[in-house]
Amino acid sequence: MLGKKTAEPINAKISSVIGADMVVEGDIRAKEAVRVEGSVTGDVVTEGALIISASGKVKGNVKGSSIIIGGSLEGDLTSGGRTEVVSTGRVIGDIRTKSLVVDENAVFQGQCTMNTEGMSSYAAGAQEKTEEPKKEEEHNLEKENNNGSNNKWNKR
Repeated sequence: MLGKKTAEPINAKISSVIGADMVVEGDIRAKEAVRVEGSVTGDVVTEGALIISASGKVKGNVKGSSIIIGGSLEGDLTSGGRTEVVSTGRVIGDIRTKSLVVDENAVFQGQCTMNTEGMSSYAAGAQEKTEEPKKEEEHNLEKENNNGSNNKWNKR
């Protein structure tokens, strides 16, 4: 059915909540899910899910198993699973994730790299392909130069 979202719910025990009136300056590290409703200046790294609510602001890099951005993120994002930027979300920075969903009216300014394993092998293959035509082109140019000196029109 068109327009139907197939969003897998994040069934994670949220172990830490940064409240709406909290301001944290420094890095945050957690083993389970983290929800940010306040302001964080520093990196947020969790082995579980990371949720930045509509009132949440993070100025720093974030890393988690799956990430939902409903507020503001200024920094790079790394997710081992699904990343979603909802309609109230704003991401200024690069995203490295397995899968990405950007809702209508959400803001994303940066670059996105998905499935890094596939991208690295693709980049290596593309580099090999660009080197082969260069060698072939040099060989053809050499042939033309050698043939050109024996050409009867060039002997005049």
